[in-house]
Order: sequence, then structure tokens, then C-alpha cells
Amino acid sequence: MFTLTIDSSFSEVRKASELLYNYCTEYEIPIDLQGQLELMLVEALNNVVEHAYLEKPGHAINIVLTLEDGSTVISITDTGIPAPGSAIAEGSELPDINDMPEGGWGLCLIQALSDSIEYYRHTDHNQLILKKQTTI
Repeated sequence: MFTLTIDSSFSEVRKASELLYNYCTEYEIPIDLQGQLELMLVEALNNVVEHAYLEKPGHAINIVLTLEDGSTVISITDTGIPAPGSAIAEGSELPDINDMPEGGWGLCLIQALSDSIEYYRHTDHNQLILKKQTTI
């Protein structure tokens, strides 16, 4: 398990990319999949900074990378504003990007690259879980 806590600023996202690189090296993830994982991770973190924390620094974003049954699991936790459509049932997929008020390209990329996406709104925090098959 690889873990990291970053601040809610775009400049901190680079640290998460470094964590992912170390994870991919440790588990010998193929280079093409590394790029896909990085896009998923960076887009998700940028969404947290922009939408959950409204681009205000000083808030924690927790990242956990694990390998489970051949899949990389990216878990991102924050205490910011809930994702749009906060009435989303626990464990359901995020809303359709066509129904979102903003462009949604980051979410579109995440959806295209992930094998599964889960979003949970707990009492005091959000949790996004992205999964992608990365080993045979």
C-alpha cells in the first residue's frame, strides 16, 4: 500500500504523480498503463481541488494506492463539498457527465480509463475509488 496526503492546491498534485511512479515501479506496471493511471489520478485530484475545495489551499486530500486481484485501486478522500448530485446512493457511479452543469472533461477521461468508479459521501468526507486492471 502506498499512501500520501497532499494539500488542496494544484501544485501539490505533482507529489501524487511521484507516488504513482513509485507504486508502478514496485509492481512493474506496464508503461502504457502507468500513463492511464496517471491521467485518472491527476484528473480526479484536480476535480477535488477545483470542486470540493473551490481552489482554496489548506485542506487535506488523502491518496491510497493498492494492488488488489491484479487491479490498481486508487482511493481519494477529502472533506470538501460533496460531488454534484449529493443524493447519489452510496457506492453508485458518479452522475452522467451529460447531466453535469460544467464541461466534465476530467470526469469523462476518468470514466473512459477506469474499469470501475465508486463514490461515497460519508458523514464528514468524500471517498472516490477508481479501479483499473493493471496485471495479468
